[in-house]
Amino acid sequence: MLPEFDLASNLWLFQHLTQTLDSRMLSMLVRNDDSSIASSFSINLNVGTILSPPFLNFDSSLKAIARGTVVIELQKIDIFGDMGAYMFARDFMRERGYRICLDGLNHLTLQFIDRERLGLDLVKLIWSPDMADDLSGNRTSELKEHIDRCGRARIILARCDSDEAVRFGQSLGITMYQGRYIDKLLTSEARI
Repeated sequence: MLPEFDLASNLWLFQHLTQTLDSRMLSMLVRNDDSSIASSFSINLNVGTILSPPFLNFDSSLKAIARGTVVIELQKIDIFGDMGAYMFARDFMRERGYRICLDGLNHLTLQFIDRERLGLDLVKLIWSPDMADDLSGNRTSELKEHIDRCGRARIILARCDSDEAVRFGQSLGITMYQGRYIDKLLTSEARI
């Protein structure tokens, strides 16, 4: 669109644009007849989108049993920008059977999240090589405590672009991963 302008530099503009994209994506999913995306997928949405007619159309297009396999990912700025709207949307999603994931955390912000109190099923932690760069081991042990508090089986280590990321995650007890390295492994495994 505007190659010289960084859309992510203005978070509120970015949120507005992603709400527009959310509506278009949901409309496409409703019209799609591909059975491979009828269940077991995640979609990153804005809180405002969940309270909109396009989401209600999407919701009514899913079979009730499929909703439990769909993960709705929300950005931290969107949740904390309007906590009341989030809690309303969260209760609606819970009632309908969706799983909820908080996306966009890093090793410094994880400590401030109470997953259970926020009503989150999953938390997405963004991998950074800085996480493993801890000669004293103090920061890693603190991170491990925060992961244990959230629940190891509830953390997704995202943006894993190397074996180092996966090995580090395993050392912390994390079992779910996302990223280019994982995609590459799955693609090569599918060829076998």
